[in-house]
Amino acid sequence: MNVFGKLFASQSIISWILQIIFIGLAWKVADHTIPNNLITIIGGTVLMLLIYVSLAHDSQKKISDK
Repeated sequence: MNVFGKLFASQSIISWILQIIFIGLAWKVADHTIPNNLITIIGGTVLMLLIYVSLAHDSQKKISDK
């Protein structure tokens, strides 16, 4: 788990992975590969919240390391 906590361009690897997953979800909705329904919207919302928490944790980590 320490690998996922490493910072790359001021963000942890887990933050990058979550953002790539979110972009992939948006791309699939735009291409109509997956339907734009309530489950997709809830999934996108959960991903956004996880990204927010991950970025907030990265920020706190950078502040505490100084």
